[in-house]
Amino acid sequence: MPIQLRLLQTLLFLFAAVPCGIPFRWNPNPVFPSELAAFVLCVLITLTCAFIPSDHKDKINPPWTSLFWLAFASFIGIQAAIIQPYYATEVVYPIIYALGAGMLAWSLSRAIAVYGQKDIVTMFAWGLLAGAIFNSGLAVPQIMQLVQEGPRLIFGNIGQKNMYGHYLAWGLASAAYLVTQKDELPKWMFWIVAPWLALSLAFCGSRSPFLYAVAWLPAGLFLWWRGGEIVRQFGKALSIAAVLIIVMQFLAPLVNELLQALLKAKNEVPTGLDRIDSNGSRRLVEWEKAWLAFLQHPWLGLGWGAYGAQSIALQVRPEFAIVSESVLFTHAHNSVLNLLAETGIFGTAIIVVGITWAFANLWRNWNQPVVVFGAALAIVSILHSLVEYPLWYFHFLGPFVVALLLLRSDGPQCQVPAIAARISWTIWAAMALTISVLGAQLYLKIYPIMDPAKDEKVNAARIQTLEGMRSNPLIDFYADFGLSNYIVASKSEMPWKLGILRNINAIRPYPGQMTDQAVMEALNGNQALAQQLMRQAAFAYPESYDYFYETLFKFDEPAVRALVKEVDEGREFFNRNLDFKLKRPTPPEEETVN
Repeated sequence: MPIQLRLLQTLLFLFAAVPCGIPFRWNPNPVFPSELAAFVLCVLITLTCAFIPSDHKDKINPPWTSLFWLAFASFIGIQAAIIQPYYATEVVYPIIYALGAGMLAWSLSRAIAVYGQKDIVTMFAWGLLAGAIFNSGLAVPQIMQLVQEGPRLIFGNIGQKNMYGHYLAWGLASAAYLVTQKDELPKWMFWIVAPWLALSLAFCGSRSPFLYAVAWLPAGLFLWWRGGEIVRQFGKALSIAAVLIIVMQFLAPLVNELLQALLKAKNEVPTGLDRIDSNGSRRLVEWEKAWLAFLQHPWLGLGWGAYGAQSIALQVRPEFAIVSESVLFTHAHNSVLNLLAETGIFGTAIIVVGITWAFANLWRNWNQPVVVFGAALAIVSILHSLVEYPLWYFHFLGPFVVALLLLRSDGPQCQVPAIAARISWTIWAAMALTISVLGAQLYLKIYPIMDPAKDEKVNAARIQTLEGMRSNPLIDFYADFGLSNYIVASKSEMPWKLGILRNINAIRPYPGQMTDQAVMEALNGNQALAQQLMRQAAFAYPESYDYFYETLFKFDEPAVRALVKEVDEGREFFNRNLDFKLKRPTPPEEETVN
């Protein structure tokens, strides 16, 4: 076996298994370690493919599933040049990720053409299955803790229950594929692994697995009925997996009772079935907001990463405010609508047409095992993307890119010389690995200083460090966000403070930053803007009312005290319409008089 193939198999296994098993969760981006690991492994795969021997006459055409990622990277760059984003970070990362996706698909298509599909696809599937089993094992103590001590989320090492369910579904589809491959997963082992992963999917509490089962079952039954020998086996295994997902939702309560009896506990692990009657109304609100944003900016969108501010701005409307969650929605929880809002028709068309074109290959090649396996993986990500945003994280985007390549690996006859393709991959890998090293260094430098310490000298040094990062395109937003945590609303250093807060709140407006800016805008004579900010904060963050009043009552200036009216109106709205019990504290001067 060539050393390049052996190395490629190892990297693919690690790429599928390791990033979602990383436990570290540190601000300012809790999933950055997982994303960084996935991106580095992705780049190493591309670099390995650059060393696959080729004849000087060979042509290496990029597949369609590479070209649309590269086109999207170009679009984000053009959009940024026109719209001028507040932070380079908001543009640099989507461009880097899209380029990484495009180069991964292109280089891996070359490896498949040279070494064949079996050895490469099988190792990728084993990586997903191993990672899913590992995470489901880590979830066992989480389940025990929930049963014994009360509510908590079940997510393995992934950090979010819906993404945990997404990843387990990838593992289940991989088990269905591997059981059809000679000398891979024995049938007896499939009958252990598949029920276990299906039960784990039930215990994660996500409702998305119902969507996966509904998609897999008819597809699996059709393949079982009409496919060739291996495809029939895959269809049978996929159908069994879909049925197990549904059956385990009903068997999980029995397992709950058994655990409660063994552990002498009263708490049970909620399943997706327990949550099925939840209407998800806040998602509907965000979808409507995204659609309104698209109608206002139909061609190029708001700009990448700008949806969060739009969500807060629209939350003051009564029909939206009445569906209350005191959190910032940085994403519309529907990737198509979010793309429409942030990238308009042009950006959305690139992604939607590209993915649709990949699935169109099923029309001709649905009887190919690798093609239907890729489709089974990709449909999980697409269905989840209709209610969440998993593909905004590279440890989910990367495997999705591979799944699309398995689904469709052909491309236009561009006649790119092999030497040119290999040089391009090598140059990209060198640049991407350099960026990764720099990004890791910056991350390690910034995460311990995001919040103030008790020592003023320490804080002064931290502010100076963060100030030095503000011009770095890899971390400028996070540097400003860190600095915003050190800002205290006052008349001192107002130009510097407002310069930070205005940019932060134009992208991700949180209650503390919005209140600080509103106070200083009022002190600076920008009363209309101050009232607008305070009203938006009051209607978007009802859990922060004590903080709003406490902050505003610290100031005697009439301009600042006038902002209390916006908070009062929000409080009255929630108390009247949602039966909240939000109280208005007595201002300090009235307490003194009394």
